[in-house]
Amino acid sequence: MAGSLHHVVVFVTDIERSLHLFRDLLGFDLVWGIGRVGGRKMSALVGIPDLEAEMAYLQNNPSSVAVELLHVVGPPMTHDPVRSTQPGRVGLSLVVDNLDEIHRRLTEEGWPPFTPCMDIISPEGKSVRVFCFRTEDGLTIELIEDSTDAERNNR
Repeated sequence: MAGSLHHVVVFVTDIERSLHLFRDLLGFDLVWGIGRVGGRKMSALVGIPDLEAEMAYLQNNPSSVAVELLHVVGPPMTHDPVRSTQPGRVGLSLVVDNLDEIHRRLTEEGWPPFTPCMDIISPEGKSVRVFCFRTEDGLTIELIEDSTDAERNNR
């Protein structure tokens, strides 16, 4: 039986751009980063022969699930770009503060959200504000702000 979720691995094509997104725009803290790493054990673990990769591990507080960014440097990987109208294979849903500011910054920096910030009722019956956007690697990210927090921030 599995225990709790430890972290999520996101394969990325540009480690610096992805770090900028998660650290600078979404507010994650960089816990550690590794330049190029590889070797027999790493290749076996990830299932990619002769793997050489760059990695970054981010978390927004010590008790939350972390995000590990993994950029495969070699061997050359085939990358099927995700068409902007199709979701990727994985999505993340993150709770944030100041949804409007993040929406604005993502738009300015080339990750245009699908919609303006929307007010909805969550499956738990809470009033929340949300929007989604997609990275160039096909990762769909949903950002959620509690509507009561948003009202408090606007006072």
